This record gives sequence, structure tokens and C-alpha cells, in this order.
Amino acid sequence: MKPCSYRGKLFDGRYLCGNSHDLIHDGFVSEKTCSSCPYATPPVSGFFAQTTQLLVQKARRGEITVAAKSCGGCGETKHRIPNGPVMQFVWPYWAGGANGDELRWSIRSVETFFQGRAKITIIGDRPEWYHGHCIRKKRVPKSRPNRAFRDMLGKVWFIATHEEIDSECVWMMDDIYFLRPFTVDDLKTPRAERWHPSECNGWQRRKTRSMKALGALGRNQHDYATHLPHWLEKSKLRDLFEEFNLHKNTMLWEVLYGNTYRQNPQRTRPFFARLKNQARADQYRHLTRNATVLNHIASAWCKGLREFLSDLLPTPASVEGEAAERKPSYVIKKKKKRVVKRRHPSTWRMNQK
Repeated sequence: MKPCSYRGKLFDGRYLCGNSHDLIHDGFVSEKTCSSCPYATPPVSGFFAQTTQLLVQKARRGEITVAAKSCGGCGETKHRIPNGPVMQFVWPYWAGGANGDELRWSIRSVETFFQGRAKITIIGDRPEWYHGHCIRKKRVPKSRPNRAFRDMLGKVWFIATHEEIDSECVWMMDDIYFLRPFTVDDLKTPRAERWHPSECNGWQRRKTRSMKALGALGRNQHDYATHLPHWLEKSKLRDLFEEFNLHKNTMLWEVLYGNTYRQNPQRTRPFFARLKNQARADQYRHLTRNATVLNHIASAWCKGLREFLSDLLPTPASVEGEAAERKPSYVIKKKKKRVVKRRHPSTWRMNQK
């Protein structure tokens, strides 16, 4: 006989041991029974340790079911699920329009937090540090009207038709970052906002044109142009190009796609946070404490934001090059002023007699 190693006292002062739940003894039991006891564990000290051990034992006996805790966004690198779903993430990229190395952190966030296996693809320019899958595509020439919009639609058409793009994929932008673990279901959940008509700039005018085209067909007019990643199907995207003739019409494909193929969208917040001002790293942590996806405008890219992302995503992505090639970059490139050609004052009508 030897003392039982299990010391979970019952209410009557006796102990529980053995292979059956009703074997009660006074602290001494045969060595054979004690070695086969599934509940014979070393004694613990401290209230929290004892409580944890009690919950584990109850779960083993089937008395309770312990639910797994969700991640609280601790910032640590998560282990990807080896047998999880495989999803291709595609970034249309033009190096001349980048303010810094936002693309690096966007890719890191996908590889760190996606609960599955992520396939990384870039369409357009290949950065020097990027060693992954890239589908080269030159930018639309300057001579073509609506160059920026036509260039984006051209890259989206590549997504819809290129053989190296999977039948289902996720459209990304280089200034979109994931901040905590996410699943395929999170990506498939439609999210949109209420549309507010505006003609203040070219992008808003094209959104209005897209909404009017949807209204003429009796479809919803939710605003899916929210700067969120978009899960899409290639076949439906091809049909969309043909239906709205996007090879000639410059409309917002994400607005057309969402209102054509997706129903009952949720609001974007608190799942999504969009930053418009520069701040410190600790301020960004506070502003994004409840968000899963982060996006920012071009002028918000700064040293504080890069520091925030580097603390959250310290592990290089599988497609990054050597450490020597990872150069910090957060300086916004100033755009050249547009040169306006004016006629000589002598040709003005007011100066002619």
C-alpha cells in the first residue's frame, strides 16, 4: 500500500481514485490500482492551478465540455493548419503607385493569420524582395483614357481568365492587413455599407455609374467598394465583364459583383478599421483593438504605422528574400505637379484689339 498521488478531496473528506468513478478511499490504495488510475495526477498548489486541474478532470469524465477560447490578438505568429483549406490570395500591384513596402506587411498578415494554407500571387510588377509566384503584366499605356481604372480592370480580367489563378480566390490590395486569425467563412461573408451618391471625384462618379447600371436591372445598390478583401469566383467574374462590358466601360467591378452575386451583407465594422491619419504605434493598437482587417489611405502610411505592423508581424513571409533586402520604407513619394500648358498672353482675346 502507498499514498494515492491524487489529492482531490470530496465534500466528505475522502478521496476519489481507481478506474471507476465510485471508488472512494481514505488516502491509501494498492499500487496496482493507483498506477492505472486515469485521475492520479501530482498534487498542485494554488487556487488557480487547482481550479484548472479540476476542470480538466471534469472534462475527462464527460461532466463538462470545455469550449476553445478564441484568439485575443496577442500578436504572436500562429501555426497554420496543415490540413486546412487552401486559398489563393491575389494582389494586383503597380510598384510606381506604392508609398513604401506596404505589400510586404499585407502578405505577412495573410500567411500569419489565415487558418489554412495561403497561396500568394502578384499580378503586375515584381518587387525586388519578392521571390514568390508572379504573373507579369505591364501597366496600361498613358495614351489610353482612364488609365488608372483601365489598368486595375485589366489586372482583374487576368484574375478572371488566367490559367494560374484558381477557380476561387481572394482579391487583395497592398494596403490591406489582417490583424488576427481569420477563416474562409470570414472572407465569404458579404460586407457592405449604405451607398451615398456623390460626384466629388472620378472614383465616386464611376461608383454612381455602377449603381445606376445595377438599378436599371432591378438589383441592390449596396456599397461593396469598402477597401476590404473580396472572395470571388472566376466564372462569375468573367460573366460580369461580359454583362456590363467592362472592357470598355470603367465601372467598379467590386460593386457590380457584390450586388449581382452576394446577398444580405453585414456592416463592415467592427470587423474592419480604416485609418486616415498618421499616429504612433500605440495609438494604432488602440484604434484597431476590435478589428480583424485594417486599411489606410495613402497619406496615413508613416513610421508609426510601420512600427505597429512590424511588432504585429515579425516573421518574414515565405516569399520574402534575404534579410539584407528588407529595407525599412515609409516615406511617401511626392507626386509631380501637373504641367498645365497655357497660351501666350498676346493671344488672349482681352489683349487683342
